[in-house]
Amino acid sequence: MVATDRLTGVELVKVVAKVVAVLLIGILIQTCFGNDLRVDDVAPDFMLLLAVCAGFVAGPDEGALVGFVAGLISDLFLQNTPFGLMALAACLAGYVVGWARASFLRPHPAIVPIVAAGGTALGVLLFVAIGYVVGQAQLVAPGEKWVAVVAFIEACYAAVFALPAAMLMGWALKGPSAPPSSLPPPMRGGFSEFSARRRPKAPRSRRRRRAPARVR
Repeated sequence: MVATDRLTGVELVKVVAKVVAVLLIGILIQTCFGNDLRVDDVAPDFMLLLAVCAGFVAGPDEGALVGFVAGLISDLFLQNTPFGLMALAACLAGYVVGWARASFLRPHPAIVPIVAAGGTALGVLLFVAIGYVVGQAQLVAPGEKWVAVVAFIEACYAAVFALPAAMLMGWALKGPSAPPSSLPPPMRGGFSEFSARRRPKAPRSRRRRRAPARVR
């Protein structure tokens, strides 16, 4: 995970610039390609997917921050909902996925589509629920079944595009490598101690020392 509070000014600017570039690419793909890719009149939400992937690869704080910014960008293109609704939903989804990643999930490519699908479905449900609370009754007008269908289709989209999205966010949020002097000491036990015990010994010299002569 990336500890943004430990980055210097220049390093932080580089990370922010990469994240902004990825989000701009995401909204470009969303508007030029994603809106035409529809199943049952439901288009994929690449910005929500990027927020979920940010939480998975970097943690809850980064997931919430990236989700908020990605949601704000998405809100610029949404006309029938209040501004900031998508930002709040994506922020919460990115934070929850980041919390799950820090608590019990392990980074493995096999679970990326599953986590992306679950996080995206959560984001859709949060968007609808928060919108309904603030007076956007049109979001639930088609019925609860339709909301479940939309969440399922969005989850399927997220599972398909999860790996490239996670790779992009991993590249964007990757901080500089720590110098060897700042690395923590190796853990005791486990593979570190086992490898230390099996370390090969230095070869002994073939020359034998002569035993001291006895004085009679």
